[in-house]
Formats: sequence, structure tokens, C-alpha cells
Amino acid sequence: MARVRTSRSLAVAGLTGLAVAFLSGCSGGPSTTRSASSPPGFGSSSPGTSATAPSKLEDASADEILARARTALLAARTVHARGAVRNGGTAYTLDLRLVRGVGATGSVASEGRDLGVLRIGKVAYVLLDAATWKAATGSDAAARTFAGKYLKVTDASSAAFQPFLALTDVQRAYGSALAPTGVLTKGSVTTVQGRRVIDLEIDGGASGDVYVTLDGTPYPVRLAYGPGAAQYVDFDQFGAKVVLAAPPASKVVTVPAS
Repeated sequence: MARVRTSRSLAVAGLTGLAVAFLSGCSGGPSTTRSASSPPGFGSSSPGTSATAPSKLEDASADEILARARTALLAARTVHARGAVRNGGTAYTLDLRLVRGVGATGSVASEGRDLGVLRIGKVAYVLLDAATWKAATGSDAAARTFAGKYLKVTDASSAAFQPFLALTDVQRAYGSALAPTGVLTKGSVTTVQGRRVIDLEIDGGASGDVYVTLDGTPYPVRLAYGPGAAQYVDFDQFGAKVVLAAPPASKVVTVPAS
């Protein structure tokens, strides 16, 4: 396991903060709590379910369809989430494979910066490129030495760990987005990712849309935040095999305790 020399410890500690801030910004889009930067119309209330569900999904109420979609997503063993969100005027793209109750692997990018993200239980890693290392250390040599290495976050109770949970835990990341506070109505039947879906509109689509597949398990295949398609997260590969493996020790950087 690589160890940063004392002269660079503060720079790497700052880089950890930079990575955390970066992830916090991204997770602030489809966040799990309502805030000024959260998509309007999405919050923490749960949609009601009817006592007797219609046999044909598209004949069910909007609340019933959304409740089934939320249950299906949160019960999926794995899911692939990819999309684009904005927070505080900054655009982020994400591509993550999430494993229920375990963690996730993938990447988050914004403004030319690309972070690899890996969480396995209570341990998280961020993979940084040479440009980001150089920006933090001010050293070409350090950038060459540590490029392609991971920063490790192990304190699951710390504030630094929370952005990892907000991005890589399905319940935290998308549970509230499937329990909107706005007025929910059924829109048109359309096609997303080649699948027949029904559009559930939040406030007539002004606050967002949830597209739920009508054939097979009623998975949500797209969350759209706000009007238009600029902010969205698509879901696919439900239940597909995902391997979460810690990087080799030689690829992990630790910061000496102060």
C-alpha cells in the first residue's frame, strides 16, 4: 500500500476533501432529502397503495404504479444507474452499478474531472487521474507517482463518507425520488430503452417524470428531474452480476495520521 510522504500529507488530505466535495455536489441532484438544490416535487412522503391492485398495470392508479415501481427497484439485487444531473449550476454525469446492501462501483464526472468510485460496505475508494493529483499536490512527480491510485475512506460515521452513501446506496439515492411530494398523474404510454413504459408525471411534468415499464416486473427505467430531459437517471441491467472487489494494496494511497 502506497504511503504519502509527510511533506505531501496536507495536499493529499486536501485532495480527499476535494473528492468529497465533488461527490457531495453530484449526490445533491437526486438527493435523498428535500433541499433548495433538490429537484422540485421530489421529497420523502410515500405514495399510497390500493387494497386491491388491478391485474393490468397500466389500469392501476398513478400512486399504485409508482408504489410498485419503488418496491421493485429497492428489491432488485443489482441495478445499473447512469445519467446527468445538476447541482448549484454544475453539471455531473454518473455511471454506477449498485449492489443492494453492499455498495457500488462506477464513475462520476464533471467539468473535465473524472472520479472512479467504489464502495464495499463501510469502506470507500476514489480513483483519481494525474491532473487531479497535480492540482492537489502541485507536483508533476507526485502526479506521475500516484496517478491511477485510490484514496481510501474508512470512517463510515464521518461526514466524508456520507456522499459515498448518497450515491451508492439505492435507498438513499433514489428512494425519495420515487415518493414525490408533487401531484402525481398518469401520462402517455411510450418507449424508453426499447421498453414499453408509462410516464408518471409530477405536477404535470413540470417537476419531473418517472417512467415505469409495463411488461414484466414494473421497474422504473428513467427518472427525469424537472421539465425536459436535461436531468435524468436511467436504470437497466436489474439483477445482473456485479463484482465489487477492493483494489490491490499497491494501488491504494493512505494519509499518515497527524
